[in-house]
Amino acid sequence: MARRFIVDEKDIKQIDETKITIVGNEVKHIQVLRHNINDEIIINEFICKILEMKKDSITLEKIAISPKIGEPNINLTLYIAMLKGEKMDLVIQKAVELGVKNITPFISKNVVVKLDDRAKVKRKEKYQKIANEACKQCGRSDLVNINDILEFNEILSNISKENIVIFAYEKEDNKSLKDILSTCDTFNVKNISVIVGAEGGFTEGEADSLKYTENVECVSLGSRILRAETAAINLVSIVMYELDK
Repeated sequence: MARRFIVDEKDIKQIDETKITIVGNEVKHIQVLRHNINDEIIINEFICKILEMKKDSITLEKIAISPKIGEPNINLTLYIAMLKGEKMDLVIQKAVELGVKNITPFISKNVVVKLDDRAKVKRKEKYQKIANEACKQCGRSDLVNINDILEFNEILSNISKENIVIFAYEKEDNKSLKDILSTCDTFNVKNISVIVGAEGGFTEGEADSLKYTENVECVSLGSRILRAETAAINLVSIVMYELDK
């Protein structure tokens, strides 16, 4: 199987119907791996043949659509409050490996990380690189999208439009995650979102805002309090195990 590279759309120039030129970080990566003229590689979703290699660009011919490998059968979005340092990197990497399709980081009251607009853009770019590398590492042929970093009130607007949202909350003791997933399975729900808070959890006001949103199901992940990164990986694992068939 040809080696896969993920190139940002802004780094791809369409020459004609089948020919493209790429620039950016993956050019150097392809060169370091000693690919040559006529080698076949995968660029995003296309199998391509290398036609020309320059120091800062590579021209290729698209020859086929790459076979789909490792793509999930459900569209799972992870809303994850910004975590400190490498914890966030870990959650993104493992969520991609487990089958999440979209990741939306957000800032709630108890988030320690403080970012201005410029820093949000930089952080999003970093997270997208981590997601791309995880896609390549685990053999997924699709791309995982890192959405803009939102404020808490913005995610309330987003989730009100979604099919079903599972909100993991340590103070919930009435609803079972198993029961909610069973309902999703019965009705063949394919678009699901999950929400996990920061290290300090949600404030009572934030939790109430989520709980009383019509399509949100508030569930407990068990009697033990989990770290935020553990909760995110645990919740995604269970949802994918139960519904990705």
